[in-house]
This record gives sequence, structure tokens and C-alpha cells, in this order.
Amino acid sequence: MARPRSFDPDDVLEIARQVFWQKGFQATSLDEITAASGIAKPSLYAAFGDKHALFLRVLDRYHDGILGWAERVLAQPGPAREAIRQWLTGFIPYCSGEKGQRGCLSINSATDGSLDQAALRKSIERYNRRLEELLRTRLRADRAQFKKGFDPDITAHTVMVVHAGLMALAHQTPDSKQVKAVIEQVMGLLA
Repeated sequence: MARPRSFDPDDVLEIARQVFWQKGFQATSLDEITAASGIAKPSLYAAFGDKHALFLRVLDRYHDGILGWAERVLAQPGPAREAIRQWLTGFIPYCSGEKGQRGCLSINSATDGSLDQAALRKSIERYNRRLEELLRTRLRADRAQFKKGFDPDITAHTVMVVHAGLMALAHQTPDSKQVKAVIEQVMGLLA
């Protein structure tokens, strides 16, 4: 079956992301995605495969977007402390208030029972490793800025744990002031 003229894979991936993010992987059906995108099921299958394959494409694209942004922010000149602060505060709209209520697609996927699927688990693990490595690399490069005994590896892991926690708690719609206060506590590790 030929794709409709208006079929744009990027548009379909974005629509699928919104549906998956709103409902979760387990609760989303391909019928909901085809209804939201206007793409016939055979075209969706031909372009992306089954629901699992489509979700992996959506999740990998989501991860790549966050990693690209993190690479740009963490590579900025200046102290590592300020780059990491900017990176963390960039998430405030996504982990506080009504806008942040849907949380993080990656964290949601890790907690909705989908991780029994090996490819999904590997995607999330790969993303977390890459993100933590970006933090670790920046902290190691600027190690001289910190106190004697500073451990960039443990600090990078701690920042990742706090980031994941903020994103997991986003469903509780915390106040942005509370999220900023948590970030300030984390920044104390970068003294």
C-alpha cells in the first residue's frame, strides 16, 4: 500500500511520542496511534514495524534529543559547575508544575512494567550511560576547579540519580521553587 502524500515519518514519530507519553507503552494501542496520526495501520507497520519497534524508535529519538541538548550545554566554556547547573535547571519546566506532570518518557517507560522487554531496557540503559558519561567527562576535565578529594565519577552518578528522581517525582507536580532548591543542594557537591 502506498503512503499518503502527507505521510511524514518524523510527524508520525512525534504524534506517536505524544500518545505513548500520555498513556504509557503498555496502555497505548496501535489503533490509538493510527487514529491520532491519520496513517493507516498497514502504512504504519510498513514504515515502523509493530508497536514495540515503533516505541523503540520514538524512545531512541527522545533520548537522542536530550543527549544532543546535554552535549551542547555541558560543552559550553566556563566552569563545569555552571554548565551542570544550566543543564539541571533546563529540566525545571519538565519536572515541576502542570507542564511537568507527565514526567519523563524514559523514566515512565522504566517504571510502567515495560522493562521486561530486553531491547527497551537496553535503550534506557544506553541512554543513562551516555548521559552519565557526558557529566563524568565534563567533571573530569574540570577536576582542578574542585576541592581536593573530589570524585567526578561518584558526583556524576549522584547528579544522574537526582535528575532521575526529579523526573520520577514530576507526576506529583512539585513547585518549581522546590525543584530549584533540590538543584541548589546538588550544586553543593560541586564546591
